[in-house]
Amino acid sequence: MAIKTARPKRKPGRLGALIFLTLLAVIVLPTAAQAHDPLFLEDQHDEPVDGPLLPDARISFALYGTLPAPQDQRGFQFEIPPGERLNLSLLVPDLEPENALPRESLPSLVLTRPNETVLVLEPSIREQFAEPYSRTNYVRLLDHSEVGSEGTYQVRITGAKPSRFTVSIGYIEAFGTPVGNMANRSSGTGALTQWYTTPPPPDQNAVESSVVEQQKSTIETMPSSTTSSVASTVSSEETGDRDRNPLLVVGGLVALVVIALIPLVRLR
Repeated sequence: MAIKTARPKRKPGRLGALIFLTLLAVIVLPTAAQAHDPLFLEDQHDEPVDGPLLPDARISFALYGTLPAPQDQRGFQFEIPPGERLNLSLLVPDLEPENALPRESLPSLVLTRPNETVLVLEPSIREQFAEPYSRTNYVRLLDHSEVGSEGTYQVRITGAKPSRFTVSIGYIEAFGTPVGNMANRSSGTGALTQWYTTPPPPDQNAVESSVVEQQKSTIETMPSSTTSSVASTVSSEETGDRDRNPLLVVGGLVALVVIALIPLVRLR
């Protein structure tokens, strides 16, 4: 005789908890994947004192900007509790023209500490980095870490060529943290997409240099007007000489005949 075993019924409470956790993951995970609260540096943020002031550099921020011309700059400031770890990274989009620039033309950072010591951070790595939430790709150029001290730090970003850049700072996620000196705080994937899909303007110095080289090449290949005039004059003279040569020959023959006839005339 077979003994039937009854299946334990799934409790409604466990099913509800499973659904709740699934919905929570759908809502929370995309935000966690973004990791950094976005800020956009604009033309008026060309000096650190004119840029955003981050109240705590432990909080994750990503500062996006564009250097429209060589030697342009953007800047911001931050503070951090003394003794806490400061993390800074510099990235550019994994797009042209940035991913094709040589190292000396890539953006760089200048960090001025509260004690007024200055640290210049040049690109030292090229690591590809994919950001899954915004579906954007980057090239990481440098990472820097040090122990923070009391006071206000300044960061200046500059570059030898037009380029977009991103500075990431912090490691604690606290979205919506108030930021000083930031009247127009754009955020979300809309502003990020516009920044990511808008390349910097062409390098005017390179364009002008190319135009000058083309003009120089055109001038070198064109025949010189002076040379043409001289050649034309020489050609005309040669033609005149050829036209006068037969007359000279006939005149010479006539003179010889006259000289030969003079003795005969005297004999008569």
